[in-house]
This record gives sequence, C-alpha cells and structure tokens, in this order.
Amino acid sequence: MEYGYSCMGYEIAGGLGVKMAQPESEVIVMVGDGSYLMMNSEIATSVMLDKKLIIVVLDNRGYGCINRLQQACGNASFNNMLPDSAPRIDFALHARSLGALSEHVANIGELEQAMLRARAAARTYLICIDTDDTRTTQEGGCWWEVAVPEVSTQPGVQAARARYENDRLKQRN
Repeated sequence: MEYGYSCMGYEIAGGLGVKMAQPESEVIVMVGDGSYLMMNSEIATSVMLDKKLIIVVLDNRGYGCINRLQQACGNASFNNMLPDSAPRIDFALHARSLGALSEHVANIGELEQAMLRARAAARTYLICIDTDDTRTTQEGGCWWEVAVPEVSTQPGVQAARARYENDRLKQRN
C-alpha cells in the first residue's frame, strides 16, 4: 500500500518484488483506482512468472484522497475525480485481460468471502470494491503535513493556512 509514502503507481510492482524476494509469503497489495491506472502491467508479469499476488483495488472513481487534500488546502475540487460522463472502468475485467483471476464485490462481507477465494487461488487474483471518495478516517491520528500558501486573497486558502499553522504547533519533534 503506497499511502504512507506518497509514491503512487508502484504498489503492484512493489508487491511483485516482495513476492520474488520471499516466494513463500502471501503478498496482498492494496491500491486505489487512480494509482492502479498509473501502473498495472506487472499483473501480467506476476502471472507469467507464476508469482501470485492478491490485489485489492479501492475504486472511488478518481483520486479521492488527492481531491480531499486539495480541498483541505482551501481550494475547490478540480480535475481529480472522473466525471459521470467518463466510461466506468471495469478493473476486474481489465485484470482478467492480463491473465489474473478477478471479481468485483459490493461490500465488506463480499470482500471477506472474495479474500477466501483469492487465498485459495493458484494465481494472481484481483478484487475490486467500490468506495466513497468523500469518506475518510480519523483512526490513524496522523497529520499529513502539506504546506498551504502563506499569501492568498482566497478566504478558503487563508482559513486552511490558519489550520495548517495551528496543526504545526501540535507536531512532535
């Protein structure tokens, strides 16, 4: 999962590298739909090399995390989410075209059952689940330091900068 390192696109290739280094290990890759679209071809490589991965794609129809971050910095949402007029990408079908087994699930209960099938499968298995691009969690309790402009005429950016300055005071050294 790339989230902690902000290196979108490397997840599947990174997972394949782990599987090659530790072939006896079960490797589960969690990837957002936007990051999946950046680099997914290593699915075909994993099938070709017989290096099974379990890939879970979180489909929120775009770059939901980046969109939330953009708004948290005082900006309006711009160009991060796929419009309703864009074709709906079938990630499960795409993974099948690369040689993987795959399925789309509708909820957490179905995801749990799909994980059992994925673990029992003999080759790379992709599970896609729809997610809500507007929801986030506070459970991690971490603050992502992304500086907000110091000077702006936009009230939203000014408010975001004030929040940023306040949050910086809570940072551990």
